[in-house]
Amino acid sequence: MKKQGILILIGMLFSILSFAQGQGGERRNFNSEEMIKRQTEEMKTSLSLTAEQVVKVEALNKKYGKKMSEAFEGAQEDRTVMREKMAKMREEKNTELKGILTAEQLKKHQEDEKKRMEEMRKRREENKNNPPEKSGAQRGGGNK
Repeated sequence: MKKQGILILIGMLFSILSFAQGQGGERRNFNSEEMIKRQTEEMKTSLSLTAEQVVKVEALNKKYGKKMSEAFEGAQEDRTVMREKMAKMREEKNTELKGILTAEQLKKHQEDEKKRMEEMRKRREENKNNPPEKSGAQRGGGNK
C-alpha cells in the first residue's frame, strides 16, 4: 500500500512538472535565428522579394535581431526602457529598408508591421484580463 502511494505521488509530481514546463515554453526557448528565418521568409512571401532583396533583408534581419536580443536580455527588469529601445531599433531598421525595398513593398511592409503591432497590443490586453494564474503561466511560471 505504501509503494502505491509513493508511485501515485511520483506520477502526480511528474504530471505537474510536465504541465508547468509546457506553459509558456515558447517564450523561454526563444531562438533569434529561428525568428530571423521566419521574418525573412514572411517578408519574402508577402512582399514578393527578389533574390537580391532576400539576401539584403536577411542580413538586415540578422543585424537587428542580434541588437534586439541584446536589448531584451539587458533590460529584463525595466520593460519600459526595453520597449523604447525596441521602437528606436524598428525605426532604424525601417530607414535601412527604404534602401532595399521598392515604394510599393515598403508601403505593404509598413501596413503589415502596423497589423502585427495591433495584434500584439490585443494579445497583451487579453493577457491583462486573464486570471493571474493563467497569465502568470503564460509568462513562464510567474515566480515572484
